[in-house]
Amino acid sequence: MFIINYSKNVKRESNKIKWLSFTQVVKETTAVIIAAIIFALFLSGVNWLLQQSLIHLLAR
Repeated sequence: MFIINYSKNVKRESNKIKWLSFTQVVKETTAVIIAAIIFALFLSGVNWLLQQSLIHLLAR
């Protein structure tokens, strides 16, 4: 009985799911990719600054 009730509940809940349209998926994916690129560039810049600072300090 548990399996039957569980599967009925899963079916009922899956009918409530509202999927995004293709346009929304493309927009949100683009936003995530752009944010990831910006974050990666920021971290690369911080890494470069720290590296240059350490090189400068050790050169003394």
